[in-house]
Amino acid sequence: MANSVRRIGTLAMLQLTLIAATSVIVFMIYGAFQAGSVWFGGLIAMTNALWLEWRRRRVDQGRALSAGESMRVLYRTALERFVGVVLLFALALGVLQLAPGALITGFIVGQLALLLTGIVGTD
Repeated sequence: MANSVRRIGTLAMLQLTLIAATSVIVFMIYGAFQAGSVWFGGLIAMTNALWLEWRRRRVDQGRALSAGESMRVLYRTALERFVGVVLLFALALGVLQLAPGALITGFIVGQLALLLTGIVGTD
C-alpha cells in the first residue's frame, strides 16, 4: 500500500512538473489561453492515470479473480477510461472552446509521465 501511494505521488509530481514546464514554454510563445489549454489537457491525462491506479488498487485489495473476471475488469477499466477521456475532451473543445493543439500537447505530456514512471518505477 505504501509503495502504491509513493508511486501515485511520483506520477502526480512528474505529471505536474512536465505540464508546468510545457505550459510555461507555450505561454512564452503563444500566450495565456494556449497555456491554459495545455493545463486542461494535462489534467485530463492526470484524471486518466488516477482512474487507472484507483481501479488497480481496488482489484489488488479484493479477492483473487478468475481469468474471466480479470479480463472483464481489464475491459471495463479500459472502456471507462476511454469514455472519460472522450467526455473531457468534448467538454474542453465543445463547451470551453480550448485550443485543440495545446490541449493535445498537454494530454500527451501528461501521458508521457505515465510512461516514464512505468519504465523507471516497476515493482
